[in-house]
Amino acid sequence: MRFSDRQLFDALTATWIEVQRENPGDRYGGVRGEADFWRGFLNRVRALLDGGALTDDAFTMLADHFRRAESWAVFDDVIPVLDELARRGFALAIVSNWDSYLPQLLEKKGIAGRFAAVSVSAIERTGKPDAEIFLRTCRRLDVAPAEALHVGDSPREDLEGATSAGLQALLLDRKDQYRNIAHRIRSLAEIPAKLPAGSVRRPHTAPAVNL
Repeated sequence: MRFSDRQLFDALTATWIEVQRENPGDRYGGVRGEADFWRGFLNRVRALLDGGALTDDAFTMLADHFRRAESWAVFDDVIPVLDELARRGFALAIVSNWDSYLPQLLEKKGIAGRFAAVSVSAIERTGKPDAEIFLRTCRRLDVAPAEALHVGDSPREDLEGATSAGLQALLLDRKDQYRNIAHRIRSLAEIPAKLPAGSVRRPHTAPAVNL
């Protein structure tokens, strides 16, 4: 059976909300439990769609698809902004609620070497909006939280989480959904203008960019 994009989006969103409500600290089952996490998650999605169950073949096909680099795209504004921030001497990091495949994916996309630290919730066993993953990343960059700028697309996990941990933060609002939030940008291309001008050897602000 084929489902519409809207049906899939609604089922995925509803399932994610349910899973996080039931197990707020569950970040994809951790490093060793991710396959079971995703199998259970997708079974619940399928049940919402038509009451059916996910077959082993379907799970294998989906897992293989999302492990291929070509299944993922990097926004056009990412590389130019990373280049500009690196040119100006800012340390860069990723702070992401993702499974443990993210570092491999970054390597496959050719951008892993641009980041001084990559903090992934499934590996760290903690995730946004909890303060620990932000503070741990700041320690790896050797900067104080107040010296760091975090940019991400979730009002709760990124904006509120980072500011609660003592970091500066911007909400990336590509779809213009949060017009009532003051500290937001529509594109990563806006980041350089928000940072101190000039090139420095030791950054006074270390942007942590969540792709």
